[in-house]
Amino acid sequence: MVKATRRGEPYCVAVSNGRVELLADTHKNGQGGAAGMRPHELLESALAACVCISIEMAAARAGVSVPKPTVEVQVERSDEATCFRVAVHCEAPLADAAREIVRAAVAQSPVAQTLGRAVRVELGAVGADT
Repeated sequence: MVKATRRGEPYCVAVSNGRVELLADTHKNGQGGAAGMRPHELLESALAACVCISIEMAAARAGVSVPKPTVEVQVERSDEATCFRVAVHCEAPLADAAREIVRAAVAQSPVAQTLGRAVRVELGAVGADT
């Protein structure tokens, strides 16, 4: 579970999983700033981190070298669909076997699989903490 708590600055929140805290915010109508990532950037970062970890794990299982992968994710939103574009860059050219490991790891990463399914948001409790 993750919890977001409003900070003093407009649109700034502290996001915590109980072990690590980061700041998120946005800039709208002259308010807010650059204290942290925007919420959609947090979605991009979750996918990028998961894909990068998935590549490392898959390469280790296969005994294949994937030299220092860097994963870039960009979300594109439209009325019809949301698309997460993933690019993987490595320090050195990849052999065909490594390239296939990377492709499979991207598709099989847990966050990619979660985002690839129908998603719903349900509201639980609303009100003062007691």
